[in-house]
This record gives sequence, structure tokens and C-alpha cells, in this order.
Amino acid sequence: MTATASPVHMLPSAPLRFGVWRALPVSRRSRQAAAHEAWQAEWRLARVLPLSAFRFGLICLTLLLAAGIVLAMSNGAVQPWLSGLAVAGTLSVIGVMQLARIASDGEHIAMRAGLVRVTQRHAGRVRTTDFMPRWMRIEPERHDRSLIRLSGQGRSVTVGVHIPPQERRQLADELRWALRQLDE
Repeated sequence: MTATASPVHMLPSAPLRFGVWRALPVSRRSRQAAAHEAWQAEWRLARVLPLSAFRFGLICLTLLLAAGIVLAMSNGAVQPWLSGLAVAGTLSVIGVMQLARIASDGEHIAMRAGLVRVTQRHAGRVRTTDFMPRWMRIEPERHDRSLIRLSGQGRSVTVGVHIPPQERRQLADELRWALRQLDE
């Protein structure tokens, strides 16, 4: 009895915690077409906030509504309440805008045969760096709990800012595993 190798890549023994791996189609022609169209592996590392921009906006709106009710109930002293209400409204709008900008921060790492793309969004700015998988290195900056440095072709970028330090090694292991799968 002979053994044959399966054309489908095996997944790691533990499922990917941070990323998603998509198996390519079995036929060679559809595999080549799929490799140039879609990402085979992706990691979306978003900033985790204790309060979403929407909820923060609701809280500010509720506070403004309460201030308006207090203003309507106070018949005599209108001027001090109006200025206080205007300041509270302005500060809440600015707070919602800042929270929305920070909430969109994150990192996206995508891999396919011949290309690894790292897109970082920080305070409304987007930075994209492309690497060739065969010449890419994944290593910690200082130790296992430090940020992860991706480097190759004279470029380098650090990822894992929004991940707890104790989980960064697992992210690095997932990235290394995916690179090995792309190389095969």
C-alpha cells in the first residue's frame, strides 16, 4: 500500500487564535487564480477600548439631555446654564471625535504566495509595508513579551501593539507557521 501526500495544507494542532487561514482550492489552475486574488492568511489586530465611540456618544447625549432638562426647570438663571451647556456640548463632541479616531487604530497582516502586506492605522494615518515571504524574518524586538519585528528587503515594522504582552509570542508563532505554509 502506498501513501500519497494531500494537496491541502494541514492546519496547526492548535487553531489560530489571532488569524484566519484559508485553504486554497485543490486543482492547480484554481489554486493559482485564487493565490493572486485573495489573501490566504489574515490577522486583524484592533485596539480594544472599554467603551465604543457609539456608547460614549450616547452617554454624552444623555448628559446633554439631562442638562437641557435642568435648564428648562430653572426659570430664573438662564445665562449661566446656557454657557455651561454649550461648553459641555462642545467637549462631548470633541471627546466623541477623539474616541472614534482612536477606536479605528489597529494592524492588519495579510499573506498570500509572493506577498505579505502589513497595514497599520494609527490616529487616522495609514502605513502599508509589503514584504516578500521568502526573505521575511519574524523576531521579537527584545524578548518574548516585546513587540514583534517583521523585517525583510531593508524594511522593518513592529506589530502587536494592541495585544497583551503575554500573548505576543503566540502571534509570532502563528505568523511563522503561516510563512512556512506559504513557502511549501
